[in-house]
Amino acid sequence: MDSVGGARPRRLDVRTWSRRRRFAVLALLGVLVAGGPLGTDMYTPGLPQVIDDLGTETGLVQLTLMAYNVGLGVGQFAWGPISDRVGRRGPVILGSVGFAVAALLCSFAPNIGVLLAGRVLMGFAGAAGIVVGRAIARDLYSGAELTRVFGILAVVFGIAPVIGPLVGGFVLSVGSWRSTFLLLMTIGVLLAVASAVGIPETLRPELRVRGASTERREAWIAPLRNRQFVTSVLILVGASTSMILYLSSVPIVLQRERGMDVVGYSMLFAFNAVGVLLGAQVGPWLSRRLGGIRVLVLALLLNLAAALTVAFSSALRSPLWVLDAGMWFTVFAAGICMPLAIGLALQPFAKGAGTAAAIAGGSQLALGSVVPAIVVSVVETSGVVLGIAQAAATIVTLGLVGVAAMSARRAPRTRDAGDSEPDLTEPA
Repeated sequence: MDSVGGARPRRLDVRTWSRRRRFAVLALLGVLVAGGPLGTDMYTPGLPQVIDDLGTETGLVQLTLMAYNVGLGVGQFAWGPISDRVGRRGPVILGSVGFAVAALLCSFAPNIGVLLAGRVLMGFAGAAGIVVGRAIARDLYSGAELTRVFGILAVVFGIAPVIGPLVGGFVLSVGSWRSTFLLLMTIGVLLAVASAVGIPETLRPELRVRGASTERREAWIAPLRNRQFVTSVLILVGASTSMILYLSSVPIVLQRERGMDVVGYSMLFAFNAVGVLLGAQVGPWLSRRLGGIRVLVLALLLNLAAALTVAFSSALRSPLWVLDAGMWFTVFAAGICMPLAIGLALQPFAKGAGTAAAIAGGSQLALGSVVPAIVVSVVETSGVVLGIAQAAATIVTLGLVGVAAMSARRAPRTRDAGDSEPDLTEPA
């Protein structure tokens, strides 16, 4: 599926927009994309309270994190293609409303079963903001500028893990874990209103995927034939697996294993989240000098070393700062990988950007949640288990990337969908 050339209509040429409008749209897109981590990070400080309140097992409550991520992943496969057919604004608004309704359901959950169902629905609705927000960015930008924009979006994305646990800890100090979901419901309503007012329709009519079955099928197949897309998504899934393992285990490791209170945990979690923010800014800067794929591989190697530090420091009962240093560098590496990988994955596609974003984002969360779900269901959560699982996931990812690279060398060179724009896999 070739990128469509030619000048954009004036209404989509961001160079004609005022600085204030560009900033407002990017900020709103960042908040929409950050809806995923916000729905988790505000909730994690209350996990021990949920266990006691609902009288359930630790593993089942940890599965509410996985359920949300599965909903986010599956939802992207639905919202992305829909936005390619009907446009961007409608799905964003509808998804924000659904997010609010599902959060309200979670706040009144009488048992763990209802909470799990509500979290799946909440994730499914919240997926609209993530996948369509990324597609809107691809509608407006291309080439190296797109990678820069994803780095900017990652600033907002990175703020969510910083303020999320702090807000969640504050809510717990004045209310209960149910109050957290009432606040998330309010955020969903505000996002729906802001999207209706501030998001223009960015998908040009000639770039919409029409009802013809061949066109829809090509929108799904084209990304899977693109080497840059496949390699980037493999790395995206590996980095997300490590991050989801961290998010699902860190409340138990720090609060139950290391004895931290809610306030101390929230502050340390926020400090670690700064690593995501820094990594998101370092990634694009390095990619302009070393090449995007090389930077991603180096970040995976850093993640591997940091994960082994987590495992050994927990096994040896090292001081807390040693354990947290390992955790900090795992999320720093993930912060490099995730925005850079998604930018590289979407760069080749102007038409079908929503479907490409759905495949990338859906794989990121649906596949990235498989290993964490198995780990928390089979093995008791601990720092040792967290480090070993992160290291194993990273090793498998590096192996798959190596296989993909060797296959690409043996295959004859064909025209990729993004060859009409700069190849971000190579150094500038």
